[in-house]
Amino acid sequence: MKQFFLATIAIAGFTALTSAKMPAEAAGCYYHLYQDGHGVITGKLAVRGVGHAAKLETACDRARRECNRRFERARKKGQLPRGGPRDFRCVRGATG
Repeated sequence: MKQFFLATIAIAGFTALTSAKMPAEAAGCYYHLYQDGHGVITGKLAVRGVGHAAKLETACDRARRECNRRFERARKKGQLPRGGPRDFRCVRGATG
């Protein structure tokens, strides 16, 4: 009786461990400041937004908002390269 009880517990434990779902990995998304005619801005003037979340759509929304916030802050401080007011925008980069 004791061996049957232990075997039942062992089988139930093994089944619970093997049927458990693996946790999903977080999605990541990146946005970069882009200038028309020049491409992605790099160096000291670079503006980048990074977002991580369970869903890719949410991660990209966070990254886009962060990039736009940093872009507006840099624009107000005069830390952008020369260009027209509509030459700059945040574009989606790599996702992972």
